[in-house]
Order: sequence, then structure tokens, then C-alpha cells
Amino acid sequence: MEHNSLKRILVTGAQGFLGGHLVRQLRNEGVQVAALTRTSRPEPWYVPIGDVPWCHSRLTAIIRYFEPDVIFHLVGSAAGSPAQLRALNVEAAGTIMGALRELAVRPKLVCCGSAAEYGVAVADQMPVTETAQCRPVSAYGITKLEQTEAALAFGTATGTPVLVARIFNPIGPGMPPYLAISEFARQIARINGPSGVLKTGNLNTVRDFLPVRQAVNAMVVLARNPAATGVVNICSGQPTALRQLLDSLITLSGKSITVEISPDRLRTNDIAAIVGCTKRLAALGAVPPPIDFDEVISEIWRDAQAQARGTS
Repeated sequence: MEHNSLKRILVTGAQGFLGGHLVRQLRNEGVQVAALTRTSRPEPWYVPIGDVPWCHSRLTAIIRYFEPDVIFHLVGSAAGSPAQLRALNVEAAGTIMGALRELAVRPKLVCCGSAAEYGVAVADQMPVTETAQCRPVSAYGITKLEQTEAALAFGTATGTPVLVARIFNPIGPGMPPYLAISEFARQIARINGPSGVLKTGNLNTVRDFLPVRQAVNAMVVLARNPAATGVVNICSGQPTALRQLLDSLITLSGKSITVEISPDRLRTNDIAAIVGCTKRLAALGAVPPPIDFDEVISEIWRDAQAQARGTS
């Protein structure tokens, strides 16, 4: 299988959960990176561009100057108002595609998708494949699907190689606080003493959890593979109950935790189970190795403890 070397990569959302891990991996591999951030940072590879909506002329100038082989577009959010979700999950990608049209350059464009795009399609097929007809139920999933459709249409119209990395449930240090396992870890870390109460939502959900470093590595492998275009699930194919990860976290903390289901944390459109199919990922040489959940939960717990010490 032919693979291309990566020399210059532009990353949007470099201050985010996925972006931070991706930039570290690429730089460790010796790749030249331009990492777009909201604010200035001391390291020379970080390029401030501000909040979305981005300045079209500034983004165009950055792409013209850097001449990336690949653009990883990782800006996005699962939390926020409808207007914020549209700006982050749809319009930011549109700004990049507009800049590429103007410059008439064709770097590979890797967009960060989400398993939330499938929505209730999982009721028809599990594990869910890339060919499933998406029926998202959340505003996040709806806007992510809009980004996917726009990116694929852009690729068809311009001849740009476009990959939508449809990522399932990445977990690890640096997770946003609105993600369940991260929020549980932070609650437990803030409990003073040997016991306390943890408030949760529905713990009976089953998801396709994947350590963030494995998700990022799969994306890099796919970016190097010219055959990796269209939609590709970034997943393990392994169903894991949220309750299982919480139990591991509680055990690791050494605290006696009483779990209380809080009605205001329950979601009316919560999907019971979603697991991705790894066949296409395997065909492209990017299936993640077996997951050591003890290791990743330990990293999340240490991260939560560090944050609790920093705010105490």
C-alpha cells in the first residue's frame, strides 16, 4: 500500500483536545506544523488567528505562505448555542474551503467528523458502517453532518482529496469538561475526604471509546494514505459500557463514592448504544491496537487531580 510522507501540515483547533495531541505527535515525528490557535502562544509553530468567524484574507495568507501538504480541520464543539455550533461545526470549514478555492491549491483536507452524525441510524445496523444513512438527533450531530456533506461536495467539485475522519468517543487527558468521563473524574477529584456523592446522567449507555492518542495516530496514518478519502470511521469496534469506565475510575480514586442519577443530567435523545465498524479502517491500515482502559483511565484521573490541585 502506497503511503505519502508528510512534510508540512496545517492544524486548526490546535488548542483543543484532539488538536493538542495531534500537534505533539506530528512534531515528535519531525513534521513541520503550523498550528492555528485562538490566542498567541510562545512556541513559533503556533499561529494566532482568533475566534471564529475567521478573517478570510488572513487564513488565505497563512495557507499561501505555509503551502501545507495536509490540512487537519479540527475546530468544532459539542456544546454551545445553535449559532455557536453552526459557526464552529459548519462555517469554519466553509472558510477553509473558500480559501482553498481562491488559491486554487489542493492539499488533502482532513475534517473531524463525529459518530453523532449517525444518530438513530444505529438502530438499523450495528456496528455502524460509513454507508449508513445518517439520521442525527442532536444539534451537534446535525451540524457535523452538514460539515461532512459540504466537505465531500467541495472535494467532488474541485478535485481536492477530502477525508472525513468520523471519530467515535475519544478519551484521555485534556478532555473537555462537558464529556462524561472527564466530568466524573473532576467531580471525584474535588471531593475532600475518603467519601462523597457523584451526580451522573444515564450510565447504561454503551459507546465505542478510543484513547485519544490512538484516534490521532489513526488520523495521521490515513492522512499519509492516498486511498483514504471520503468518510472513514475512527473507532475500535469494541462496545464499552460507560458504567464500566466509571467503576474503574472510582476504584482508582480509592474513595467510597455514592452514585446518584440526577434527572437534570438525563438526555431525552440519548442513544443506548453505538459502535463503529472497523472494516474500512482496517483496509486502509489504520486499525488501533487493543485498548488498555486501565492506562487511559489512570491518565484521566491524574489530569483531574492536577486540575483540582490547581483550583483549590
